[in-house]
Amino acid sequence: MAYRVTMPQMGYDMTEGSINRWLVEEGAAVARGDLIASIATDKADIDIEAYASGVLRQILVQPGSRVPVGQAIAIIADVAEELVDSPEPVSAPSRDREAGPADGGESSRGQAASARRPPPAPPRPERPPAGAPGPGAPAALSPDSSGPRAEPAPAPEWAQAPTDTEPEPSLPRDTPAGSRIKASPLARRRARELGISLQGIVATGPGGRIKAEDVETASAGGVGVALAALSGEFGGTIDPGDPSELVTLSRMRETIGRRMVEAKTSIPHFYLTTEAAMGSLLELRAELNQLGDAALPRFSVTDFIIRALALTLQRHPNLNAAWAGDGLRRYSQSNIALAVALPDGLLAPVLRRCEVLPLAELARRAHDLVARARSSRLRPEELSGGHALITNLGMFGVSQFAAIIPPGQGSALAVGEVREVPVLSNGQLVPGHQLALTLSIDHRVIDGAAAAEALAYLRWCLEHPAACLI
Repeated sequence: MAYRVTMPQMGYDMTEGSINRWLVEEGAAVARGDLIASIATDKADIDIEAYASGVLRQILVQPGSRVPVGQAIAIIADVAEELVDSPEPVSAPSRDREAGPADGGESSRGQAASARRPPPAPPRPERPPAGAPGPGAPAALSPDSSGPRAEPAPAPEWAQAPTDTEPEPSLPRDTPAGSRIKASPLARRRARELGISLQGIVATGPGGRIKAEDVETASAGGVGVALAALSGEFGGTIDPGDPSELVTLSRMRETIGRRMVEAKTSIPHFYLTTEAAMGSLLELRAELNQLGDAALPRFSVTDFIIRALALTLQRHPNLNAAWAGDGLRRYSQSNIALAVALPDGLLAPVLRRCEVLPLAELARRAHDLVARARSSRLRPEELSGGHALITNLGMFGVSQFAAIIPPGQGSALAVGEVREVPVLSNGQLVPGHQLALTLSIDHRVIDGAAAAEALAYLRWCLEHPAACLI
């Protein structure tokens, strides 16, 4: 039976990907689980595997070609199997020749696209001018006619066309001419009332349509001021005498920018900060690392934090949830995303079921996940499905910061540096080690008091690290 290999979706916002290279040649035998191609996404380069055994009978997409998610990129089948209705191969775009009608270039592609495009809707009949007969109306009187004359009655308000085609209010100057922003009539009215542009507002309605709630959110977040600066107000124009360079963004940076705007404008963040005494944890970590057991990994402070957060999500299930638009989605597993810095951006691969993993196995998997993220060897399923994020900047000397919650998750834990500070113990100042933890929370998911209780339990786990070994 023929099997179509399709472009996989890695993350809810991925819409297309491209082929870096094929790892096997056309006509080669493959087994289920073999790596067959390297693909590039907005997030990372990923190797995909065959989900069926057979022969790579046909490669449909050549390296360099971008195709949408779900489109077939290759066909795996038996040697003697006849391929029926196989898709047309997709070649990489060429920049070295001009395609004309004779070589099947832009003209032929345009004709093919026109053939696939549905026929245009018939033009809306214009209202006849005063004195002209409308459809079904009696003939008008003229000097040489004897019939009655009547003016056509205007259409009732409920039958008139919707006013969804009115011009955009105060678009920025760099908006392309004729561009179309999908928005409800109520959203357009609210944008005019609030004096902000629809350009740049994150849409949450069906089909990418801006709703009135999106306009309210953008207004509360100050997007209107930012757009006014883009349009030249408040001194936001570019000074031609100021030397600057326009840097072309990579796909990863474009995705990061889009997702951060979406997260900050659509998720109502609030932040809680606490400090944990790390003396006992540092002693236990040093003792474990000095055992000399080759079967054990080298434990880091982050490994204990992952374990403590996994236990916290189980102890406080209201924190282990995310806003789903029409309600809350509460999770049973502790799937934790780990922020990994790359030269061109940031990845957050997901470590699943952390609540059932012993500390040694959790540390081993976490180290492997981070290493593969830095070498672009992640699997597609490892780039989605996180419930909470951990980001650690302590190794850079950062004592405290707050993280942005990724879309689709409910919280993010920002970890600072373990600082050696004087602490008060039994009325005396003694050396101690403190760690600042800042929890970013989606206020739609959980309220302040419940989140503070969860953060207190997380701090307790770190101050009593034996709990992380159970």
